[in-house]
Amino acid sequence: MSQGLDGRVAVVTGAGAGIGLACARRLHAEGARVAGADLDPGALREIGGPDRVLPVPADLREPGAADAVIAAAAGAFGRVDILVNNAGAAHPRTGFLDTTDEEWAATLELNLLGYVRAARAAVPAILDAGGGALVHIASEAARMPNPRLPDYSVSKAGVLMLSKVLAAEFTAAGVRSNVVSPAFVRTPLYDRPGGFADSLAEEFGTDRETAIARYVAHNRIPAGRLGTVEEVASMVAYLASDEASFVSGANFCVDGGVTPVV
Repeated sequence: MSQGLDGRVAVVTGAGAGIGLACARRLHAEGARVAGADLDPGALREIGGPDRVLPVPADLREPGAADAVIAAAAGAFGRVDILVNNAGAAHPRTGFLDTTDEEWAATLELNLLGYVRAARAAVPAILDAGGGALVHIASEAARMPNPRLPDYSVSKAGVLMLSKVLAAEFTAAGVRSNVVSPAFVRTPLYDRPGGFADSLAEEFGTDRETAIARYVAHNRIPAGRLGTVEEVASMVAYLASDEASFVSGANFCVDGGVTPVV
């Protein structure tokens, strides 16, 4: 089903790879003009020309970066209708007691405060455009805490409440806010040299694909496989569109059925 985003302008943070790049590609395919922010947004140039795709180099950890990204999008395309809050990072820890103040601060700065700043910059522009959508990428870790990701889990739980707060204040004005929570999605973190797939292969003493299959079985993923970034992007496109005009303050799991909580 086409989501009909012709004429809309979408800003995607963390758009240089993985889920963010897939979201930028899908929104562009649905007719939107896309401004993608990333430390290295060069991959966005493969999606389309400068009339419809704007790569914006930005470090979302910097206090003024989100304002600059929204200003660049509005300057290039005349408006902003959609924000996809996606820029983030996850760093495995040995446990809660060994996670330092500096590590907590760095994670919250990007994964939570970065989302706050992007939304604060985008909402006035979206209101000026007559309304639109905020879509925040969280994680199943927000509701299924991982002892090896204490700071990441807490940051993503904060994203759930951030979206609720935004929905409570701005839905009546025409700005919807929703969350997409992926789990076990095969991003470049798996496939880059030395990435998670290589680590699994070494751990299990097998080739990468066999190791991933064992990992899926170990985690009892009902779908029987890892998800794809395109499947996450499909949900984002729906929530960004008028097809979801009565949806706000919700959290959509794209997890192959693995999240066991209500």
